[in-house]
Amino acid sequence: MTGDLGRRAAFGMAATAGGALLAGGTAGATESTADSAMNDKHQVSPSFTVVDKRGRQRFLLDSRKPPLIVDGQTYPPERRSGPENGSYLIFNDETGDEKGGLLVHPTGGHIAFDYPHAVDGINLSLSAKDGVGGAGLTINGIPDPDAGPGVRATPRALFGCHTAFGAQLALCDSQGRPRIVLQVDENDRPTIKILDGDGKTVNELA
Repeated sequence: MTGDLGRRAAFGMAATAGGALLAGGTAGATESTADSAMNDKHQVSPSFTVVDKRGRQRFLLDSRKPPLIVDGQTYPPERRSGPENGSYLIFNDETGDEKGGLLVHPTGGHIAFDYPHAVDGINLSLSAKDGVGGAGLTINGIPDPDAGPGVRATPRALFGCHTAFGAQLALCDSQGRPRIVLQVDENDRPTIKILDGDGKTVNELA
């Protein structure tokens, strides 16, 4: 969930997955965390939190951009990227720190899981508007455990499709530079490229 904390926009796509996680949680208590109102005899609340027996947040459902909890610190919603009024489901570990989550909004969504210090490990995104867009999966390498807060993970594998470039799989080196790229472009032309560290093609099969 990013912002200047180096986290991505929280998360999105599988309502069924979110429901299953909530059903399987081990919370000791549940509570509504937002102002509520009565509407046609139904209680209305934009936020719902599940806490454990120690009172630590374990799941958060929110229809507004929620705060961040990273390394025991709570940061305001402005530090999180993502739309103000998206549908958020946040996952927290036993310390209360964020470990990933889901986001859905009118033009797409995102799902992600984190390494320690809220560093992206896996994220899956979708974006579509007026027939333009696509979906992508990024798998990052685990960061140096001694690097501390603020470290960013290095992309090692990227797979996606988009109306602008077709379908593509890129395998990256330890510095996150694409070195092998398999692609079927928007004109259905297949290629396999081997790249050097500067991004120049040193071999190509087309």
